[in-house]
Amino acid sequence: MGGRQAAFSSLRIELRIWELDAGTCRPCNNTEILMAVCTSDFVIRGNIRAVSNDMEAQESIISVSATRIHRQKFPLFQPVGKLGKSTGNIHTLLRCGVRPGPGSFLFTGWMHFAEAWLSCAPRYKDFLRIYEEARQAHENPCEVSLD
Repeated sequence: MGGRQAAFSSLRIELRIWELDAGTCRPCNNTEILMAVCTSDFVIRGNIRAVSNDMEAQESIISVSATRIHRQKFPLFQPVGKLGKSTGNIHTLLRCGVRPGPGSFLFTGWMHFAEAWLSCAPRYKDFLRIYEEARQAHENPCEVSLD
């Protein structure tokens, strides 16, 4: 069973996917991004607030401020505070080297033992380009509301 992760650099994003069977991080391709949007337990547009590393568990935890919840099968992102901003945490493996970076991302992933685990996390503007190109070519595996 393969799991997926993402890694970020502070100056630019390096999209990565964690393959448990392969043991390496690698970039998500366009097809994987589109399939992740269609099949993931959660699809969240948001910004990285912080990244913390748990050396003992060999995990990184990405704190995300959600600007749009496209889908969540479980209540991962809950409104907090007076403004009702939704925040939540997404786990990755430490070895993928996640670091915070600026900008808006589309976080996708799955639930594992009540924790959110990252699949693909393209910059939102890159996802829009990928989605539009696939839509024009009639190759989108599903429809996504982008409003």
